Amino acid sequence: MTNTMKALYGFFGSFGIPAYAENDVPDTVPDGAADKVKPTPPYITVQLVSPNWRAAVPIFARVWYRSDGYEAINAKVDAIADAIGEGVGIPTPTGAVYLYKGDTFAQYQDMAGDPTLKCAYLSMTMQAITT
Repeated sequence: MTNTMKALYGFFGSFGIPAYAENDVPDTVPDGAADKVKPTPPYITVQLVSPNWRAAVPIFARVWYRSDGYEAINAKVDAIADAIGEGVGIPTPTGAVYLYKGDTFAQYQDMAGDPTLKCAYLSMTMQAITT
């Protein structure tokens, strides 16, 4: 995994819920006992990309919750938005990765057939000044 991907995974994994690479949510995770269970929301999925040095590219993350309402997912989206602010630098061993909120930072996606599954799509721009 590149330094850029490690930085993104570390940032999104710092919000108190599991973070996984987009399209790579594991089939099972340890549940603290001998058994493994299928992961259930809440969790974050993030597009892990490694652009050319100094390139600015669009990326996204999704916040997933299972709830009747939007209070919990809104709180997590707000925490991520606050952490990014006007832009956040995430140090790497060889530089930094910068994240900026997109013009439409958060959009909620309808999960047809499952009204309790909530998904917030977070649009960002990333600049990786690292190797």
